[in-house]
Formats: sequence, structure tokens, C-alpha cells
Amino acid sequence: MRTTPAALAARSVTQTIPIVILSAIDPVRAGLVASLAWPGGNITGLTTLAPDLSAKRVQLLKEMIPRLSRLAVLWNSANPANAAAWRETQEAARALGVQLQSRQVEVAKDPGSVPMRSSPSRMR
Repeated sequence: MRTTPAALAARSVTQTIPIVILSAIDPVRAGLVASLAWPGGNITGLTTLAPDLSAKRVQLLKEMIPRLSRLAVLWNSANPANAAAWRETQEAARALGVQLQSRQVEVAKDPGSVPMRSSPSRMR
């Protein structure tokens, strides 16, 4: 889903028509709203606040797989909201001694073609 980029594009063309976000990772960090309590402007909607959960996800994986030493993470770098989640994941992995491999995935421009593309390299 590309909610944040779509909302940023919509905001750039209107300040009066209401914009409803279906599910943004962090609309405050993305600059879509002033705060969650008082968004202001013409944008409202839901958030997953995934950046706050990124560290917990790495921690849970480490607890389930104690010998975990390497972890590949798929993420959409074209969505500016994902950068915060990636940074949180990096910090958690560093603290837990887990080596991360970034796999930046781009959503295809034509949804009818290939749903996702990524480089074919492998973790070593």
C-alpha cells in the first residue's frame, strides 16, 4: 500500500477537500498532520505507528530464534514513512547483535504486472 505518498500528493493539490488516510505508518513524521490528537488541516485517518513496533519485532524474532545472527528486511524505501521504521529496526538489531540485510522493494507502477520487485542478491 502506498498511502503516505498518495496523501502527500493529494495534500499538494488541495488544502480544502478532506483527505482520509486508510493506514499511514506515521503521518506526523511524514509531515501529513501536526499531531495525532489534533491533526489540523484537511487530513485525517488511521495509523499503524509501525516505527514504534519495529524494535519489538526484531526482539521477538531473537527470542524465538536465539541463534539468529542475520536478518533480511523487505521495505519500500519509496515511501518516506518507512525510513523511520527502518532506523528503528537497525537500532534494535545492533543492540541484539543481529546483522541486517536491507532489501528495498519497489511497488510496480503497473499493479497488473509484477506485484513487487527486488534485487536477486542473497544474504551470505
